[in-house]
Amino acid sequence: MVGMLSGCATAGHLAGGAWVVPQKGYRVVPPPGWERIDSPADLALRRPSLDAGLMAHATCEGKTPQRTLPVLARHLRFGFREVQALDEAAVEVAGQPGIRSRFTARLDGRPVVVGAVTLKGRRCVYDLVVVAPPDRIEAAAEDFERFAASFSLTGEMP
Repeated sequence: MVGMLSGCATAGHLAGGAWVVPQKGYRVVPPPGWERIDSPADLALRRPSLDAGLMAHATCEGKTPQRTLPVLARHLRFGFREVQALDEAAVEVAGQPGIRSRFTARLDGRPVVVGAVTLKGRRCVYDLVVVAPPDRIEAAAEDFERFAASFSLTGEMP
C-alpha cells in the first residue's frame, strides 16, 4: 500500500518533533506510531499495522500557482486505477486556501481510499495525503487529521 510513497529520500529534517522542509518553507508533525520511509515526497510515513501511508509534499515553482484548487488536487489521482471521487470541500489550513478531497481507487490491484488536503500557497502547492485499505481508513483518519492540522509555514523559503 505504501509503495506509492517509496523511492529516494528528499531534503528535510526532524526538529523538535516536526519534519521541517526549509527549502519549501513548511513543517508537519508526524503522528506517533508512524515510521518514515524513503520517498521522492518531502515526507512519507507508513504504519504497517494498518497497511497505510501518510505523505507531505510541496511543489514550488517560484510563482503563484495559476490552476484552480480542484485541478491541483486531481494530480494526486495519477497512478491509481478505477478512481471514484467521494467528496471535495473547501478548507483553510495555516492561513492557506485549500481543498479536502477523498476518493476510492485501485493501487497495485488492491482497493484503497485516499484522503488529501491540497493547499495553494504563494509559491507552492502543498499536498497532505493518507492512503489505506477501505477497512482501515477510519483507523488512519484521526492520525491524518492531526497530521494535516500540524501543517504550518516556516517563512524560510527564499
